[in-house]
Amino acid sequence: MFTFEDFKSLARITDRDELMSAVAQVPEEDLRTALFFTLLACGKNIEINNELWRREHERANRAEAMLKSKFPDD
Repeated sequence: MFTFEDFKSLARITDRDELMSAVAQVPEEDLRTALFFTLLACGKNIEINNELWRREHERANRAEAMLKSKFPDD
């Protein structure tokens, strides 16, 4: 059975050919589980990226407001 540990092991592979070879070793009956883990990870990645973007946007807005208060356009 394909486990989350298997998924993490595959996710660490950065070489494309090595990854293709490793994925080819996943039994066909485990592909749905592997896809499930992939979609969970993708969703979490999107959630994290959105939160990071929101924080950076707020930080930039605060910095802009601070600069405008110190150097007002007269």
